[in-house]
Amino acid sequence: MGEQIEKLAQFVARTGWDDMPEAVHRRAKLVLLDTIGVTLAGAARPEVIGLSERLLSGAGRGATVLAAGLPQADIRTAALLNGIAARSVELCEGANGLQPSPHILPGVLAIAEQRGLGGRAMLGAFVLGYEVAGRLARAYTQRAFSHPNGQLSLLGAAAAGARLQGLDGAGVSLAMRVATSMLMTPSYNNTVAGGTTLNLPAGLGAVAATLAPEMAAAGYAAQDGVEDAVILCELALPFLGDGVELACALGGDGGETGLLEEGEHGVDDAGTGRVEAAEFLFDGLDELVSVAWLLGDEVE
Repeated sequence: MGEQIEKLAQFVARTGWDDMPEAVHRRAKLVLLDTIGVTLAGAARPEVIGLSERLLSGAGRGATVLAAGLPQADIRTAALLNGIAARSVELCEGANGLQPSPHILPGVLAIAEQRGLGGRAMLGAFVLGYEVAGRLARAYTQRAFSHPNGQLSLLGAAAAGARLQGLDGAGVSLAMRVATSMLMTPSYNNTVAGGTTLNLPAGLGAVAATLAPEMAAAGYAAQDGVEDAVILCELALPFLGDGVELACALGGDGGETGLLEEGEHGVDDAGTGRVEAAEFLFDGLDELVSVAWLLGDEVE
């Protein structure tokens, strides 16, 4: 499977926003808006507010924390807090058991903002990270009682960050292999025990997007083969897919790993059509004009 991982890394390095189908463009923008919304909602959780107050007291600047007042922080603190918040209200998107967006989007948002990159580059990297997580999921066997957060989506975040930072195929591969040392295996029991610490893996996935590519570029070495390092994830060998059609990402062909599948967002899987909805109100939403560049004509 090492050869397939290398091919996937090359694919990430050479594929851009303009290579992606229009259906993927539309879904990526929808998931961007969805994830920003649930991040703002999660930022109002008391434990997220408490963590933000502690971390932001000594933080630098360069990236926006999606919370009241839109405070600035260094990119890794912003990525961490936004990733945790995006997972905190259980309203994020899902794909085949994974929740890639809270792991991937906060990291690429922070990198793009710090570097002054536009929405086209940011969203393209996001889609490619989602693609990596989806393709790895095809060859993934979940350990009993482990939660998928902090595993395949974290590797997708590392690939997305590497793409946005301009690494070549070898660099994307190395960033993913560096990120295998960051993988987590949280217990699924957190979901029934009220363990809000289960939101941490998404934040650390976002950090991986900002950190693993920097470590790769700095010359850190990692063992060959992502599949050799992902022992706890139990990756199976048979199939990752070798096409370049973005089949896994955001509603393209092969939608079994696409975004926003049925059964997410509180839809009753028993077929009753019941949808639970919650409304979150925020003060000062006009301040979001500072991130409006993400949604402008550039990504039409």
